[in-house]
Amino acid sequence: MECLNCGAPVLENGHCSRCHMSYDLLAKAFNTSNYYYNLGLDRACVRDLTGAVDALNLSLKYNKQNINARNLLGLIYYEMGEVVSGLMQWVISSNYLPDNNVALKYIDEVQSDPVKLEEANQLAKQFNQALMHAKQGTKDLAFIQLKRILSSYPHFVKGYLLLALLYMDNGNNDKAKKALKRVLRIDKNNTLAVKYLSEMGVGSRDIIELKESSKRINPDTAYNDDDQYKSDLQTFVEQGIANLDDLDDPDVEVGAFHELNNNKFNLVYVAVGLIVGILAFWLLILPTKLNSVNQKNRDIKLDYSEQISSKNVEISELNKQIESLNAQIDEFNAASEEKKTEEDEKQESFEVVKENVPNSTYDALVGEAAKQIEAGQHKKAIQLCNVALEIHEGEEAYYYLGMAYLGDHDEKNAKSAFVTLKENYPESSHIEDITDYISE
Repeated sequence: MECLNCGAPVLENGHCSRCHMSYDLLAKAFNTSNYYYNLGLDRACVRDLTGAVDALNLSLKYNKQNINARNLLGLIYYEMGEVVSGLMQWVISSNYLPDNNVALKYIDEVQSDPVKLEEANQLAKQFNQALMHAKQGTKDLAFIQLKRILSSYPHFVKGYLLLALLYMDNGNNDKAKKALKRVLRIDKNNTLAVKYLSEMGVGSRDIIELKESSKRINPDTAYNDDDQYKSDLQTFVEQGIANLDDLDDPDVEVGAFHELNNNKFNLVYVAVGLIVGILAFWLLILPTKLNSVNQKNRDIKLDYSEQISSKNVEISELNKQIESLNAQIDEFNAASEEKKTEEDEKQESFEVVKENVPNSTYDALVGEAAKQIEAGQHKKAIQLCNVALEIHEGEEAYYYLGMAYLGDHDEKNAKSAFVTLKENYPESSHIEDITDYISE
């Protein structure tokens, strides 16, 4: 026997000679994997895609090299609109079995359209953006993003579920039911869809009827809230087939045979050719062009709507910032006004105290300043002189203030005090003492 894991010979004790794994355990695991694969296949046949995904993941847990299970899982992911997840399963499958693997065909079909592949790569990013908008409360941007996703991927189950949640949150249960019915058309036993329908009050019997009435979605049909009607081309074809049935009428008379002159029909042939060409253009080419133009217009409108919504959010945030700044300015003005009032009150109080202070206080301050100068405490003398000058101006206060500044080696302020003394008291007895300092 050969090992089911590595293909090496199995020893008599039932273990592989290379990887040393038990053949019986491997056989049991492989049989279990095949069981879950068959279960997933049965569920996929009745469009129970969620159950099929669970069964196939269990199958791969028991045997990661189960090619059939991995290829089927990729197909189910692709059917649910998750192209990248499906492509990843097929790539893993092709690595395990590089030859005669149907996964290679699936990969070639997906990669044959680079534009579609790039859109699939952006699908997760776009869905995450829509989910982020929904969490942040910008539901209009989430709606726009989901509409764009579902127009390109009409089988994207997660997109329909999020769209249904947004409709439910917005109070529009009818459209939410329509989106969930779309989910059940893709995946009949989707547990989240059944849960949301139950939360909206839909009975179990009605849910079962929705499942039984669901048919597979045409992958070329994008999600649209409006009803889908037959195209003009399809109607034209049906009418043309109905007219062909009239040719089988046995009562049609057959005229006598005579030789036809084909020359006179040349103009008729040309006219008929022109008419057929115009009809072909009108019915085949023009609708395609119009659909392309309409799609571009819808994309432009969606882009503008998204930009407008984003700008509205920015404007709202700026208005909030302006309101906050205005509130801060009002608080600052109120604090400034209060501080000014306090300063005015202090000044008034000081003026009252100043008017009621006796002259003896001034003389005492000046005398104390002279003592501090003699003691070498020039800074205290400066403070005493300034207080004395606040009470009232006098030549003694200016004189000792200048002398204190000189003692503190502040010649600039000393000269300023002496100049003030000379200007206000030109007949002071101290003029001769300060003349040398002023002239420097």
